[in-house]
Amino acid sequence: MDATVAGLVGALGGAVLGAAGAWGAALIAFRAARYQADRQADAQQEQWLRQIRRETYGSFFEAADRCTEHLNKTQSLRGASDEEQSEHRALFREGRRNFHKALVALNLEAPEEIRQKAAELADEFSIFAEMAMALPSMPGEWDASIGRLRKVAVLKNELHQRCWESLNHSK
Repeated sequence: MDATVAGLVGALGGAVLGAAGAWGAALIAFRAARYQADRQADAQQEQWLRQIRRETYGSFFEAADRCTEHLNKTQSLRGASDEEQSEHRALFREGRRNFHKALVALNLEAPEEIRQKAAELADEFSIFAEMAMALPSMPGEWDASIGRLRKVAVLKNELHQRCWESLNHSK
């Protein structure tokens, strides 16, 4: 009987060890599958975010470029008729509205450093607009407006670089 009990205990022990091994292997496989699924979900999330940001940044820069074009054109309107100046002011106001819509979207999607640079650019547009839309007659004010246009260009370039980095160097 002792040999029978010993055989039974050995068989039960082997079955328990086999079940534990299978359970352990299943647990390892489950964790590996979950890790892979999490990584894939993270990669999809990152790709989705990059696409949203790419579209948001593109719209923002289109609106900023239009505002800059209007501000550049303001320089040539110094001796223009009142009707041309009024028409240009209306186009510029519409361009600024579109810029502010794009800025709101950017503020929802972009990292903090990009939002701060975009706010600086918006401030420069506002200051320049006040100067340019008044179409000042004093020559010194025109020199100041040219300096503002240069600052706008520098800010746009810095902002463009930061946007590019945020799209191509995920954290």
